[in-house]
Amino acid sequence: MRKRLEAFGVVAVLSALSIGSAAAASDSDLALFGRDPGNERVFACYTRHYDAPHLAGHPQQNVVNMALFVTSYVERDAGRQYLLNIGVQFRAAKTQFQVSGSCSHPAGGNQALGCGIECDGGYIGIRIKNAESILVDVPDGARTWDPESDEEPGEGGRFGPDDKLFRLDRAALRDCAPLIWDEEDRATILSGS
Repeated sequence: MRKRLEAFGVVAVLSALSIGSAAAASDSDLALFGRDPGNERVFACYTRHYDAPHLAGHPQQNVVNMALFVTSYVERDAGRQYLLNIGVQFRAAKTQFQVSGSCSHPAGGNQALGCGIECDGGYIGIRIKNAESILVDVPDGARTWDPESDEEPGEGGRFGPDDKLFRLDRAALRDCAPLIWDEEDRATILSGS
């Protein structure tokens, strides 16, 4: 009888832990990743190409293409972590510049993630628009860098006056391959596993 009670107790604790981790997924995580991340390492990719008619209607928008890749994982002592990599191509440059930082869930408000850009490079907010789209807020610009150069980007490699809010749409993870720095993650994603 005692062994059955001990076994029942272990099952009850394990069930509570699995329910707790499933219940811990935030609504924004569910929407951002398209599923409950549980305790897994998960990814999301969103992209957008701005066509000529859109750019003609927004002459001060410098961004032509944008891709956003989020990596999220659970750290034992710190909980769920979020890393952001953005690839951005501007009108006057053929280079895909990058922006990177770490993110968290801001207290209050309507943002899914608030991201501090590396090297005091600014702040980017991510809001969920719907099941397939996000809104990326770049309120004061953000520091960009060229992965192929040690030089600081010139004026053509920076966010412009109308580069404040972007709608990006969910894309296949492989569409963000240039933004995946971790070789194991890249291999897993490109193999389709």
